[in-house]
Amino acid sequence: MPRLRHKFGTTLLLLSTLLFCHVAMADKAKQETGKQDTSLPANANDLVRKAVQNESQTSAGTEFHSWKMRQVKPNRTNVRQFVETPDGLIARTISINDKPLTDEERAKEEARINRLLDPKQMQQKRKEQSEDEKRTRRMVAALPDAFIYTYAGTEEKNGHKLVNLTFKPNPNFSPPTREALVYQGMEGTMVIDATAMRMAKIDGTMFRDVSIGWGIIGHLDKGGRFIVEQSEVDKGDWEITMMRLNFTGKALIFKTIRIDETDVSTDFKKVPKMTVAQALDYLKKADQNGAVAAKENFK
Repeated sequence: MPRLRHKFGTTLLLLSTLLFCHVAMADKAKQETGKQDTSLPANANDLVRKAVQNESQTSAGTEFHSWKMRQVKPNRTNVRQFVETPDGLIARTISINDKPLTDEERAKEEARINRLLDPKQMQQKRKEQSEDEKRTRRMVAALPDAFIYTYAGTEEKNGHKLVNLTFKPNPNFSPPTREALVYQGMEGTMVIDATAMRMAKIDGTMFRDVSIGWGIIGHLDKGGRFIVEQSEVDKGDWEITMMRLNFTGKALIFKTIRIDETDVSTDFKKVPKMTVAQALDYLKKADQNGAVAAKENFK
């Protein structure tokens, strides 16, 4: 599964990792209800399993992309330019609150990313990304068994069949990792593009508090919600294009977790294979006019 740091599983991983870190909608869509679509597996869990297998089998490391992500929080809005390299994912902030960086902010950002020219720094960054990818794979792989899925109709959009599902915890699921414990308190809906056999959207809500380590390590509060949408940004290339997180909880008993964040990613482009130095130069050039362009892109 390519670029797992911004795939579905990364979002699910984030929700559970928070306890440890501080330790469709379509033009002319047609809704079909009633009798079961015979072209789909009789058991909705089997459809999810096929989509998860397809996500996992997608080749990685052969193509590289750049994109912008606008992150909105209650008191701050950032726009960052991302670029992929064989050595890992690199990002640079290009605007804050829809304004170009001040000279002081730009100097700090320049110093931060220039540290990645040190092979040891980039090696450590890649190691962290690799560890996230491994945990994410485990989170995604657990989806077909963690929940009981039920068909809730289909839609046609641009020649693709979108299958709507509802899900609730599977009482027989035994979480293989601490991260997967978050699934026991989650329910919601999922959309699978059955034509491409990819997960297009997941909307999950915590219907009860979920505690880790009897609440000593932490917990997520009932009512928390996340929405993630994935789209085909290039032929055969699916990326997260929208993520909405709204959660509260506790970590290590005393530390409060509060997340209220919306991320929207746009302007995906294929880029050539780059060294870290070339990627930093690419980001520097993107920063020159990025603040104004970013503001226009997200209006």
